[in-house]
Amino acid sequence: MGEEVLSVEELKKKIEIGPPWLTRFERARVIGARALQISMGAPVLIDAEALPRNVREDPVLLAKAEFEAGVLPMTIVRYTRSGRIQAIPLKWLLVLDKKRAH
Repeated sequence: MGEEVLSVEELKKKIEIGPPWLTRFERARVIGARALQISMGAPVLIDAEALPRNVREDPVLLAKAEFEAGVLPMTIVRYTRSGRIQAIPLKWLLVLDKKRAH
C-alpha cells in the first residue's frame, strides 16, 4: 500500500472547498479533539519521553506536538452552503501550510 506523493500544485488542485491550507478554526479543532483523546487515555503517537516534562504532562501541548510532527491520521471535512462535501487528509493541508509559511 504505497502512499502516492503529490506535488504542491497537484494538492492545491485537489482541494476544491475552502483555502488550500488549514484555517485557524480547523487547527484549533484538531488540536482540541486530539487533546481530549489523549486526556481520555489514547496512546501518544510521538516519543513523549523526548519532550520536556511540562509538555509530557499537558494533553494540549502533547496534541500540539503531534500536530506539528504531522503524525495525526485525521481528515478535515469541509462543506459548502449548497451541500457539497469534501474530505481532505490533514497531511495534505499540513504540506500546503508549510509551503505557505515560506
